[in-house]
Amino acid sequence: HKLDKHKSFPKGLKYERYTSLAVNCTTILEEAFNLEVPIRPPMKPPKSGLDATKYCRYHHGIGHNTEDCWALKDKIEELIQAGYLA
Repeated sequence: HKLDKHKSFPKGLKYERYTSLAVNCTTILEEAFNLEVPIRPPMKPPKSGLDATKYCRYHHGIGHNTEDCWALKDKIEELIQAGYLA
């Protein structure tokens, strides 16, 4: 079900469809950490000019809010499709 990135999809979208979630991404992230589900973020070098008022718990860094994190949304969908999350 995982799709390769195609030119027809907006930049950043890894899947054609995302599962509707009963809870927010932050709650899923916290529970995944508690259950030791493999949900480690990709490591990225820090960038300058990021919005310091926004913090992402997935990346442990500033620049965007956890709920707006497409990398986390992709990871959650990956884990749902792999059977780690229901």
